[in-house]
Amino acid sequence: RVDAAGGKLTLKHGPLPNLKMGAMTMAFPVKDTAWLKSVKVGDQVRIAVERVNGIMTVVALEPAK
Repeated sequence: RVDAAGGKLTLKHGPLPNLKMGAMTMAFPVKDTAWLKSVKVGDQVRIAVERVNGIMTVVALEPAK
């Protein structure tokens, strides 16, 4: 799901070792809401997620190769 109004992206992701999280589907806020204009439901992307002010946030997003 792409929630441009809420600034969030729902992703089915693999393990995120830096956050000690297993694979799951979860909504994340994004660092740059302009990214939400370039993705649509079903796109495969590569992401980096970090805690920003205590909130897990997508800090890098690019199309998967």
